[in-house]
Amino acid sequence: MPYAVGLDTIGTDNPIIVDGDPIVGDYIEISWEEYSAAINCLVSGQHICVVNGVLILDYEPPPEVMP
Repeated sequence: MPYAVGLDTIGTDNPIIVDGDPIVGDYIEISWEEYSAAINCLVSGQHICVVNGVLILDYEPPPEVMP
């Protein structure tokens, strides 16, 4: 099953490993359809985020979060 955690992080393993380190946070299990939609968002330059246990597609981070 695919998982999502935090900002712009999805994967098929739990935990998701980036640069040799596991991503820390509250993982949620998502459907393959959500996984595909999340990939499409990320590829098109949009953000995704897990907020209160829900995957938000086309997420707009607060200005202080993004450079």
